[in-house]
Amino acid sequence: MPVQTYNNKVFYGLCVTVLLLRIEWGISTSMLPLYIHELGGSPLEVGLVFSVFAGISIFSNIFWGALSDHFGKRKVFIVFGMAAIFPIFLLMAFQQEKLNLILLRGSTALFKGAVVPTAWALVADLSPPEKVGTNLGILSSIETAGFALGPIMGGLVADVFGFPSLWLFVASICLVGATVFFVIGSDPPNIQNRSRQRFVEAFKLSQFSVIGVLCIASAISLLGYSLLGPNLNVYLFDDIGFSRTTIGVLSFIGMGVTTLLQPLIGSYSDKYGRKTFLILGAINLIFGNIMLFFSRNLLLVLVARILMSNFGFFRSVGSAYITDVVPQTEKSMALGFFNSVDSISRSIGAMVGGYVISMMGMPTLIMISPAFPAIGIAIVFFLLKESKIQNES
Repeated sequence: MPVQTYNNKVFYGLCVTVLLLRIEWGISTSMLPLYIHELGGSPLEVGLVFSVFAGISIFSNIFWGALSDHFGKRKVFIVFGMAAIFPIFLLMAFQQEKLNLILLRGSTALFKGAVVPTAWALVADLSPPEKVGTNLGILSSIETAGFALGPIMGGLVADVFGFPSLWLFVASICLVGATVFFVIGSDPPNIQNRSRQRFVEAFKLSQFSVIGVLCIASAISLLGYSLLGPNLNVYLFDDIGFSRTTIGVLSFIGMGVTTLLQPLIGSYSDKYGRKTFLILGAINLIFGNIMLFFSRNLLLVLVARILMSNFGFFRSVGSAYITDVVPQTEKSMALGFFNSVDSISRSIGAMVGGYVISMMGMPTLIMISPAFPAIGIAIVFFLLKESKIQNES
């Protein structure tokens, strides 16, 4: 599938930077919960790995997204965000206190908010209207590839060299990502800005009611995954008996399948509309949760991870939906808001999930989790209006 943007060089440079960010993210998300667990952390403390990070992301995504729209700049925020994460992981390499590790990891969200919504908005800026879904699908595929590579790389480094060396490795990844986009990246000339308005005006969304329905559906659906949160890997490690490397390989294969499918899903959503593929993402999560409940061997867990990873369709198609309905001067802010709602769901889900696991156990939580994406499907089907997509036909 050939890439079609107004500046392919910038697009490819952005993809490399985003890939490196998501490798870091995949390592942190999969390995830090195991590290906290091995340091004697409870399920609630393991859940805090997600909750603190996601809680800070709620505000940082919106703030940096609005700031990017206000000044009409993308590159400076992406480079700054990647570079600022570097020293945090250097500090983590010399820490063994559970709370300090959780807080340091959480603080990276202060700066990731400068990268994520801005990167998605930049792809929309670079894309012809009829290719927005396709190109956002490619970006989402790159992100998923990073998430897939992260756990297996993290598991191998942690098993061979230990966790302190792993955090030094992650720090170097972030520095390389900042350098790549500093050299290759640029802002497209067609970006408008709102610098003549007061900064507070950048936080206003003209299509808030439409975006709000999508965000509610996304947040509720995501609870089907976020309730399991970081305790899922602990469950696979303790209850099923998989090694750290095996857990990483499972994530790699599951997300690898999603990586291959997302550009195709994005392309189809450009042609046939967004709602069908939003629903498809939630259906995958339902069946993934059901499969996980009955999984006691490697093959069944692998199928469950593939299906659960395919919920990523919801995020990429949802982001394309947002770029369909908001003006250019609000894209980064709107995408930041979408990501912040995602963070709220992850934060609440991880805390509640940790409590439920402590009281009733992981199998009970897995059993009830499919109800949430089912509710999300109902919201999309009955309440969300189809966006108007400009296509080649």
